[in-house]
Amino acid sequence: MHATSKRPSPAVYRRRRLAALVLLVVIVLIVVWAVSCATSSGRNGGSEADSAAQTSQTSEPQSTGSADPTSDDAAKSESAASATPSADPGSVPTCDPGELSVSVKTEKGQYSFSQQPVFVYEVSNITSAPCSANVGTSQQELVVGSGPAEIWKSTPCIANPSDAMNVLEPGKPLTGTVSWDLSMNDGSTCSKDRHASVTGTYWVQATIVGRSSEQYSFVMQ
Repeated sequence: MHATSKRPSPAVYRRRRLAALVLLVVIVLIVVWAVSCATSSGRNGGSEADSAAQTSQTSEPQSTGSADPTSDDAAKSESAASATPSADPGSVPTCDPGELSVSVKTEKGQYSFSQQPVFVYEVSNITSAPCSANVGTSQQELVVGSGPAEIWKSTPCIANPSDAMNVLEPGKPLTGTVSWDLSMNDGSTCSKDRHASVTGTYWVQATIVGRSSEQYSFVMQ
């Protein structure tokens, strides 16, 4: 006599299908949850990176944009203008001398006779509109004096005077430097036979584009 296997009842089949369906739903939910967590983590990471980048940018020192006109390289040249034309000088009106302000000073308050004083001049447009001016060495004169006497002029010592048309913007002064080798001249020739050697107070005055500065005092010792 052969044994016969008993087939599961329909109720058992229903329970098995229900269990399989529940398991499938659970798996789907787990997958959805995992994807959601990964997406959220990516967004938070990106936000933190952006925040870090912004912090890095804002904490970086601001550049000044401007070069130092009193550097050693500038002092070695007879005259070095530091401004760069922002427009074609021919496209703006020419500056009248009364529209400009000129000042001059020394890099240091006092010098020894083993040093060459370096004069720093500045030309400013004191109007509200740009104007152009020739600020080359052909239009510059620096005078050094002691008391009422003038002892040195820069003009006869400029071998090849040159023109340099620049656009002067309001509020953006042009600066340059001129060094003095302590020689003394009468203003007509660049004599190197005599040199300043008396300790005391000296002064310098700059005339550029027909506009003169105030006298600026410095000490030689």
